[in-house]
Amino acid sequence: MAKQQVQQWRSWIRGGVGLLFGAVFLWLAFRQTSLEKVATVFAQSHGNWLIAAVAFYAMNMVVRIMRWRSLLREVKVLPFAAVGIALLVGYAANNIFPARLGEIFRANFVGRRYQLSRTAIAGSILVERVLDGLVVVLCMLLGRVLFAKSVVLLDTLTIAGGLLFGGIFAVIWVVGRGEGVGRLPLPSAIATRLQSFRQGLSVRPGSSFGRAVRLSLLVWLLEGITLWCVLKSVNVSLGWQAMLLMIGVTSLSTLIPSAPGFVGTYQYSYSFTLGLFGYDPAQGIAAATAFQVFLFGLVTLVGLGIYTYLSVNKPVKRYGN
Repeated sequence: MAKQQVQQWRSWIRGGVGLLFGAVFLWLAFRQTSLEKVATVFAQSHGNWLIAAVAFYAMNMVVRIMRWRSLLREVKVLPFAAVGIALLVGYAANNIFPARLGEIFRANFVGRRYQLSRTAIAGSILVERVLDGLVVVLCMLLGRVLFAKSVVLLDTLTIAGGLLFGGIFAVIWVVGRGEGVGRLPLPSAIATRLQSFRQGLSVRPGSSFGRAVRLSLLVWLLEGITLWCVLKSVNVSLGWQAMLLMIGVTSLSTLIPSAPGFVGTYQYSYSFTLGLFGYDPAQGIAAATAFQVFLFGLVTLVGLGIYTYLSVNKPVKRYGN
């Protein structure tokens, strides 16, 4: 009971910090513009580009499901539909709960529904997120090299992102491949959890890690096209070099503890980056809000619908090895 209370308090504190950060960044974004200007941008937006964005985002979700299913093969071979249900429910939770608490919900949901180790599931989610981070940092690095202006925040984001995801990946690689880990004098309970976690990391020889890397590149290609369509809807046209920087900044901004759906941090990162290319901050806020409402919102509605249906029917699936 005491352990559960501590975990609840940690979740509340983490969520509160996320809401606070979201409010601060939302204030920073709107300090450069006004609601009236943002409303004007929306009034002049092009719905056909948003429809295209939704189509590419749907394809992106399909590839994300394929990638996570590939990572989960080291834990259990699950049907595509089962992985899709879990991913959509988890992403919906991530858009509802602040500070990325939805990732914890996703691990618990999969473990409970499919009778799998939550620790192993958490390992697969960590690898998924680290792969995303490494691709985003690569985009950020290339975009930063091609962007001539010296901006301290861009340099800081690039270095911090590289150190963070590079360091985590190095740890995952060592732990996942078991180099020296098995010789550690650990209690049996901890050793069992560590073994489950290693299984979810999927970086051992012969694993499906290579396929997950290739799918990650496709994920972010589709993510970039989706973002480009959203920007076009608010009359923003960026070249591929600028898009690399846009992907890097906006994606790395989600690492900051934030409100549900990245409200605040997303608005600020969009307005800041587009400002580097001479666009009005109102266009950045409008683009970020459109992404949240039409793309995050769609995933959230679908995920909530699935979760509600499963909660009513309560079918628990057990899959063989």
